[in-house]
Amino acid sequence: MVIGQGDAAFRHGAFLDRDAAQGWAAQAAEAKRACTVRIGSKRFLGTAAEALRRWAIDQGTLPRDEGGTQLAPLLRLAPLLEDPACAWPLGLLDAAELAALRRRRLAALDDLGAMLAEQAALFAALEMFRDFYLPALDDPFARIAPDGLCILDEASCAQAIAWGGQVSEDMGLAIGLMLTTAAPAEALRTCREAQADRLAGRLHLPGGLTLRPAGGLMPAPRKGAASLLLPGLPELAGMQRAVGEIGRRIGRPGLTTEALRLTALAGALCGGRHLDEVLLMAGARLSGQG
Repeated sequence: MVIGQGDAAFRHGAFLDRDAAQGWAAQAAEAKRACTVRIGSKRFLGTAAEALRRWAIDQGTLPRDEGGTQLAPLLRLAPLLEDPACAWPLGLLDAAELAALRRRRLAALDDLGAMLAEQAALFAALEMFRDFYLPALDDPFARIAPDGLCILDEASCAQAIAWGGQVSEDMGLAIGLMLTTAAPAEALRTCREAQADRLAGRLHLPGGLTLRPAGGLMPAPRKGAASLLLPGLPELAGMQRAVGEIGRRIGRPGLTTEALRLTALAGALCGGRHLDEVLLMAGARLSGQG
């Protein structure tokens, strides 16, 4: 049953019944009113696509000789901008809709790292857009979504690391590394002593990622090059359970290790890193490299 499609539905798609369609239409009308930006006589609707366009243009292109791909962020993010949810008033983009958007983008990209980097770009774009135009608008990334993803604030990051340290020293280090470098949990779990270059301050993870841990997050030396660097970590499912329990303690029940990685990627973009750099940080398969 398809009711309420068209401009009023903002390309939402089919509704199961008339009440759902009417409820969406009312919500959309209110969001459109609240998210219309007025600058003098100019009016435009605040959408994720509008925020991403402005942010991507501001990023500019990173040349190859500076470690970039020379592919404009606006071109790289074009498929994301075309998603129907990016045309909605920002007030409609809540945690559940973000989770649905992520499902669509992951299916299209078939690359978890690229999807997480896209989401980090969306977060950075919305942060900038809200600061300039809609300061009263809630941050949809602040709430835990049905897929276990969110972006933690600084206080919550500190709490997560502290709770992780109570599980084990290695769990505290792993959470700190995920929150600051976007390291995948499985790569940390299987990283070995031979992959730690302490003189250079680098960890060379399985899969090819290279980390530069912040002070205090480099694991202690282990005896034997083949020794696990973080031997106190459980199997991946056990790590996910531990992070979920930590999430419950900090008010984000169902938190996942990928949420910690997303937090790191978002922090890097908001801290001035380029999208190309953050895609590499996420372990994404990059097009446009020469």
